[in-house]
Amino acid sequence: MRSRESEHRSIFVYGDFRYLKLALLLCALSIGAYLLDDPPFSPSGNTWLGYGLGTLGALLIIWLAWLGVRKRNFRKGQGRLQGWVSAHVYLGLSLLVVATLHTGFQFGWNVHTLAYALMVLVILSGVYGVIAYAALPARITRAREGMEFGEMTASVERLGEQALKLADQIDSETHAVVARSIANAKLGGSLREQLSGRYIRSDAGTLEDFLKLKDTQIKASPQPAGGGRQATIAFFADQLFDAGREPRAEKLQRLLKVTSERKALVERINRDVTLRARLNIWLYMHVPVTIALLAALLVHILTVFLYW
Repeated sequence: MRSRESEHRSIFVYGDFRYLKLALLLCALSIGAYLLDDPPFSPSGNTWLGYGLGTLGALLIIWLAWLGVRKRNFRKGQGRLQGWVSAHVYLGLSLLVVATLHTGFQFGWNVHTLAYALMVLVILSGVYGVIAYAALPARITRAREGMEFGEMTASVERLGEQALKLADQIDSETHAVVARSIANAKLGGSLREQLSGRYIRSDAGTLEDFLKLKDTQIKASPQPAGGGRQATIAFFADQLFDAGREPRAEKLQRLLKVTSERKALVERINRDVTLRARLNIWLYMHVPVTIALLAALLVHILTVFLYW
């Protein structure tokens, strides 16, 4: 966990903030040129400065997209990889300044504004990705409490089998309720459930309430004195059922403990699923939107050349 946090710190401070300084210089030069420029008409992407900033922004987008693919192929030199990621982060953020000044703050319902909007979405999803990879892996490690995901799911299966065996030794009704609860317990869920962390169970709390009620019923089971013929038969049937074995009340207490452990483990697994879903969701946005941005950028450039 410490190495993960150290790795993310090194991304931001890589080379004594080399790429942060480069990004700030790029922004300062772009802002300075924009303030000094005096076009005959209102600032826009159709001025010489607009073309210059647009070319710079387009080259940055293409280079950063290539870098996003390229950095996945590195297998050697962690320092070099951190340098590429640092450049990706800081120069990607500088695009907000360069591209906005390129537009001259002129927006409309056209492919040019679409390309700008897609670029903003790519940058925002990238920012989320950086924050997620800095914070969530440590939370995933803590939530697992030293267990691997496969170990947790195997434990859920083992506890479920143990609960069914205990329930079967109590009575058929208890076995049916426990079996239904185990079948209804979901590991994971829909994308909305995974991202929100709210997993819907139709019988939430039902099993625990049932077992507590069953425990009360067993402890208050009728005694032969003053209970009539049927009470006497029921009493001796219970005695015969428990003869030479652990009393049902004790089995019920063990069942409560096992089902509580299983419930807590299911919740821990779902928490793990949620954290990993929140960690990975940005890629499902970042990559497709980047592809859409490149397509919109190509149309934007071709349109400019056609009307030049």
